[in-house]
Amino acid sequence: MSFLKYKKYSIEIRNRFFLILFAWLICLNTCYYCKEIILFAIVKSNNSFLELSNKPYFIVTNVTEVFYVYFELVLFISNQIAIFVLIHQLFMFLSLGLYQFEFTKLKLLFKLFALSWLFSFILLIKLIVPFSWKFFKFSRGFNCNKYCFFFLEVKLNEYLHYFISVYYICLISCQFLTLLIIALTSLSKELKNIKAFRRLFYIIFIIFSTVITPPDILSQIFISSILILAYEITIFLKKLRLVW
Repeated sequence: MSFLKYKKYSIEIRNRFFLILFAWLICLNTCYYCKEIILFAIVKSNNSFLELSNKPYFIVTNVTEVFYVYFELVLFISNQIAIFVLIHQLFMFLSLGLYQFEFTKLKLLFKLFALSWLFSFILLIKLIVPFSWKFFKFSRGFNCNKYCFFFLEVKLNEYLHYFISVYYICLISCQFLTLLIIALTSLSKELKNIKAFRRLFYIIFIIFSTVITPPDILSQIFISSILILAYEITIFLKKLRLVW
């Protein structure tokens, strides 16, 4: 009987694996045929970059650079969708052996991470990328003693690497914030136990901000302030919940 169950589970795992692989191949094929549209959408979303010149453009220094950029872009988009499908299939596979309250908690956790993923992407497109490019917009006309000028010409592959790097930083930050909120909620039912971990969480926030941000103090202060503010708001809401 145990062998039959093992065979049944192995067949289900195999079928789900092929389903994930099939979804990844479909996404890869679809993104390949829409690669120009995807690249245009990424560039079009950055208004600060579009304002650098009347006709924004990219430079390439290699014949095969455009091909590799498109390939990396298609692979990046396909992998993100495949990861989401993988998490969903894992959730569906585990849900068969869970109790109802465990299934409810896991379902809520999956929804929170999905919303956090969506929020990180919107934050990236609407705020982080345009805000980071305002530096080049303001420094474009800067000159040093009227002898030294700075003019930005963006390489296509470097812009894509920049976008992907900032995407992962934003995604990790939002997921970490979601984990923090979940941990604070389930840490204790009492407010005093949450306050006891305040210094520890402050140190974790500072270390995390130092790791994910560029080596400048303003970025570290900005990210640390957001995390600390979210932490204090959570404590405040917890206090209101206990009062009412």
